Amino acid sequence: MLVLLANLAFNPWFARWRSLALMAGYDQVYERDSVPHDAGVRAEMPLAGTGLYPRMITFNADSAMSAWLGSDVRFTVDFTFADFEPWRGYSAIFDPDDPLHGAYVGAYYVQGLGRELTDAEVTRVAEFDQRGFALPALGLGFAESQFDVLSSDAASVSFAGRDWTSYQAAVLTNCPEHTPDGFLASYLQFGTPPATDQQYPACRMAAQIDVTYLPAEDLTIGLYVMTTSEQETAALRDQVSLRTEIIQH
Repeated sequence: MLVLLANLAFNPWFARWRSLALMAGYDQVYERDSVPHDAGVRAEMPLAGTGLYPRMITFNADSAMSAWLGSDVRFTVDFTFADFEPWRGYSAIFDPDDPLHGAYVGAYYVQGLGRELTDAEVTRVAEFDQRGFALPALGLGFAESQFDVLSSDAASVSFAGRDWTSYQAAVLTNCPEHTPDGFLASYLQFGTPPATDQQYPACRMAAQIDVTYLPAEDLTIGLYVMTTSEQETAALRDQVSLRTEIIQH
């Protein structure tokens, strides 16, 4: 039993199982105080067979998003990323040769604005998620990161029994690969990245966010996919976003 516990704690071959075990406990804490929990509305996103890590990670940041948007809101993001290859000590999110390099998939929940998000606010939510949460967790501070929208367009779509505004954008931001300089808590989740001569390089990403507003709950839900290729983003949107169920209870 001691040998098993030691391997789970330190052996890189067990990085995926260590991550899943730790994130299960982490999620229990954050989900209890999340927007979807309190609103009674959740986006159930199917992950099986997609190459993604098999659970959503929940993070709440009410005060930070309120300051960023200039309005008193509640904010939760559920997200996942590239799964671990068998017996490899880190997620494929760090692998420039993997189709899911730098990719994130998930759902935004913004509550309390009293109206729908504007197009500009949708972009600001995505930017702050990347520069304020995702990249700092991996060691790159807000001031050193970038999130530049190179092009974008919007269209109306319907799925999951609701009307959505679908935003497509090309974005220049930072990819996550870097050489570790000490320990980061996020390495328990993503594994420890391999050494590289690329430190958070600028990457052109293809992003898509499908946004709907529930007036009774004053709740905006945004289902997002961001990868390094338009083809991969479109494929994951078909597999995950467009098959999402909005569960109310």
